[in-house]
Amino acid sequence: MVQTDRAKKAAFTVLYEAQYLPVLRYARREVPEHVASDVVAETFTVAWRRFAEVPEAPLPWLLGVARRIIANQRRGDRRYERLLQVQQEQSATPSRDPADALAEQDIVRTAMRQMSAADREILALIGWDNLGVREAAQVLGIRASTAAVRLYRARHRLKTHLAKGLSPQPNTPDRSMPVAREIP
Repeated sequence: MVQTDRAKKAAFTVLYEAQYLPVLRYARREVPEHVASDVVAETFTVAWRRFAEVPEAPLPWLLGVARRIIANQRRGDRRYERLLQVQQEQSATPSRDPADALAEQDIVRTAMRQMSAADREILALIGWDNLGVREAAQVLGIRASTAAVRLYRARHRLKTHLAKGLSPQPNTPDRSMPVAREIP
């Protein structure tokens, strides 16, 4: 086994010395100079690991390996650029005021209190419990088509209540929905 390792190292050395410059020239045509040597190093790393697969005429095979390494590198660069772009867009967007989020929650709670118990239940099963229409129908003991109609109508009524809730109006709390108590 020691002889085969030495023979493999010797054969690889011959391959490396004969093909290094052609692979480097190819890499320099495809990528910037500072990246080309990394492409060559990765190409010969693959050649070492897969030495038994290297054909008699190794240059086309080596250039194919280098080409795939470059393609992988370019894909990685594009992903990195997209990530930077997303981060820049997120940092450019002003952060949302937590008070606005609380006000929106209050508007939704108020609108939900103004709805019937049946409407609140179907909306909660779908929106808060993440059930599908069929699953919600099963919970309610009704047909899926009936649940779909109820959901459609409840959403429409919620939309109407939310539109009203955007303008300040006094409301009478629905006793079927728990109401937060005021602290004295």
